[in-house]
Amino acid sequence: MRKTAFWLMTLLVSLCLSLGTAYAQQLPQTSITILVNRDGVNVRVAPALGADILGFVQAGWTAPANGRSPDNQWVRIDFNGQEGWIGLAVINVFGDLNSLPVADPRTIPYGGFESPRSGTSSATSGITGRLALSGLRLRAGPGTAYPVLANPPRYTVFPLLGRTANNAWLQVNYNGTLGWLVTQWVEFQGVASIISLPIDGVVADAAPQSEDTRENYIGTLRLMLARIDLAQPSLDQIRGTWTTVALGQRSACQNFPARPSDINIANPLLAAFYPTLNPLQADFNIAMANVRLSIDLWIEACGQPSPPSGVIGQATVQGALGAIQVADGQFADLRRRLNELIPPEVTLGPDECLFTFQEQFDVLKIVTLGQLVLDSFDQRKTATGYCVDVGAGAALRVEVLRVTGDPNYLVSVSPLDNPTQFLAVGRSITGQNLLTLGPILISQPGRYLIVLSDAGEIPVPSSYALLVTNIAGITITGPGLGIDPTTGQVVVNPVQAVSTVIPGLVVTATPGAGGTTCPSTGFSCSQLFTCAEAQACLAAGNFSLDPSANQIPCDAADQAINPSISVLCF
Repeated sequence: MRKTAFWLMTLLVSLCLSLGTAYAQQLPQTSITILVNRDGVNVRVAPALGADILGFVQAGWTAPANGRSPDNQWVRIDFNGQEGWIGLAVINVFGDLNSLPVADPRTIPYGGFESPRSGTSSATSGITGRLALSGLRLRAGPGTAYPVLANPPRYTVFPLLGRTANNAWLQVNYNGTLGWLVTQWVEFQGVASIISLPIDGVVADAAPQSEDTRENYIGTLRLMLARIDLAQPSLDQIRGTWTTVALGQRSACQNFPARPSDINIANPLLAAFYPTLNPLQADFNIAMANVRLSIDLWIEACGQPSPPSGVIGQATVQGALGAIQVADGQFADLRRRLNELIPPEVTLGPDECLFTFQEQFDVLKIVTLGQLVLDSFDQRKTATGYCVDVGAGAALRVEVLRVTGDPNYLVSVSPLDNPTQFLAVGRSITGQNLLTLGPILISQPGRYLIVLSDAGEIPVPSSYALLVTNIAGITITGPGLGIDPTTGQVVVNPVQAVSTVIPGLVVTATPGAGGTTCPSTGFSCSQLFTCAEAQACLAAGNFSLDPSANQIPCDAADQAINPSISVLCF
């Protein structure tokens, strides 16, 4: 299910944050206190009996609580400057336990999913640190129980963004990954103290995950859906059995349905997608438990000395049918939710690209360099995205021309596979007709994402023209888009032929040097007629015409690399 509005609004939140500086937000403080009620109580690094022990406390020891485990069986405290956990069975809690934030270093990033203090981030700082002696593990929070996000090697230098209250851990940005390092192994550069860093650090753009994790996430969703399909025959068979018994008829006590098992998602994967996977896992296991209950009730009935016909209690029959009915509804609900999250096996057209972000996806239009795009917004559609393929060394210029309406446009450019790494952002102001970004220097060839939205408080219907050009090596004498005040025509420069017309709007092309225009930047050499046309299209950004990179399109050198190229230039 495509949810364009969702992923765009999520991405635009990151974009709006990138327009300002990285901000610090201290974790919420609580007034909940614990009292240890026996001697020799273990304080552990994670809320689990098998977790490593930090130390011991005796009866009468008190401390403020600052978090709780998802099952409400453990409480988090500050223990000698480290994050520690104590079981609920050995303490008294003074205050409302449910008011504490849910935390678990194994599955939930420091700060929670609402404001994670680890993950992807473009935040930087004037204070830097260096690993002088050895490499170090970068973790998702200030504690050894948090998952390892990366392993910065010796001599790595990175910006310092935050610290814990006791200065034992530092928040750093390592190659776009926000995480935590032990302070004692970091050498400060240019400062003698880190006291100016904010306690608890800054908020990440998104919770931590990796490409492998994402692939496992989609695979887990598909596995859950397949497991439901495998359990469906067991549900259907036991439904028929209990329906037969409810009608007073005999049913055979043999070939019992298979009992479906629960699913247990690995902690690293659960940590990266906790808000989505944890509810799914819980509901999946409840549904399977209901199927097993209905099967177990029949197995138990068949184990009785009396024949299983007319002697089973009415309460047992109703209980089994009730569990089956609940499981039926749960299966349907799980299928719906999973199908909304699993990307479809889409067949993309030649001018389409698949974009995924924050577990959502959409099919976007591919635009070529020099291609005029005409589009519009209304009260329901207030944002959209485009893909563009760009070669290394290009200098992009992105122009958005307001044709009708008076919107407040917000534009961003970023790599398609890393959409929060904004290469350029811009916002128009009321009354501004043309918004221009660039030159945007492209160092890596690949596919890039352009997001355009109406960011006004009250979006208004509007239409616009979008033009993306490569201005590397070109002398720019003016904007590429404009409206002729006398004719109302949209004038396009650099040269290109445009056939797209919207009602009431005439689009023309301005000839370039020599009067030759590029028929289309999407044409191949075999679709062009003259060398002059090929040169105009190469200047407009169609680098596929010159694979030899000798600045001569459609020549013998290019044909030697790609035999399908027709030679136009000699």
